[in-house]
Amino acid sequence: MNALPQDKLLSALDHARLQGMITRPATTFALSRDAIDATQDILDSAPTIAPEDVTPDIVTMRSRVRLLNSNGDELIVTLCYPADANLAQGQVSVLSPLGLSLIGSRQGQRITWTAPNQTEHAATIEEIVYQPEAAGDITA
Repeated sequence: MNALPQDKLLSALDHARLQGMITRPATTFALSRDAIDATQDILDSAPTIAPEDVTPDIVTMRSRVRLLNSNGDELIVTLCYPADANLAQGQVSVLSPLGLSLIGSRQGQRITWTAPNQTEHAATIEEIVYQPEAAGDITA
């Protein structure tokens, strides 16, 4: 199953954070129009729930996930804010194509994204290794 915007479920806190990122002038000057539009599509279509109602199978901000692609290659990444992104350290910006595919998706879902070099990628969310809400940290 591909994670389309309507397949996602956002915590109210993540929704507010994403909305702030794409409307704050200090952030938007560094974003592509595609990133802003893709984020807005998610915000407009994904249902929103209270942070305390987020189940452990939903990818939220600061979640650490294990992905598996069709070749059997594993990738472990942490969903972070743009300023903290460092792919070499496994820190993926929520506003990147991969990050936007992850946010609000569920364990077991197949996600797809197009890299900046226009290469198509797909992977399955095999495991949510860490999720702040499940760990009782809804302020992360």
